[in-house]
Amino acid sequence: MQDKRSLELIVRRTVCFGILLVMLSLLFQVNSVMAHAALVKSDPPRRASLSLPPKQIQLWFNEQVEGSYASITVLDSKKNSMTENRPEVVLNDPKSIILNLPQMEPGRYTVQYRVMSVDGHIIESNFDFSIKNKMQ
Repeated sequence: MQDKRSLELIVRRTVCFGILLVMLSLLFQVNSVMAHAALVKSDPPRRASLSLPPKQIQLWFNEQVEGSYASITVLDSKKNSMTENRPEVVLNDPKSIILNLPQMEPGRYTVQYRVMSVDGHIIESNFDFSIKNKMQ
């Protein structure tokens, strides 16, 4: 009789543990579905101090972005826009956008970006980089 109760207790605990595992796995799946695009890398990187001016800005995100909605603006130290053209999605990497730049002088620059992830959420932020004087 005692063996039967012990077996029932083991079965109940095993079932409860299984249900708990299923619930936790569902919880983690929901969080990953609800996540939005995030910037994972940039070239030039945030707070970079460059000796040569970049020819382009490239941003990489953790998921695909809507290329027709993307915008990147580069501002000089006086907050004047340095760019007029629109960024393009990199053909072989739909998680990346690129913006060609005009010739830039030494100074501090701010990159402002705004993209829409494929789930429809808007992501916008900014970061700075600087170009050193050749004498520095």
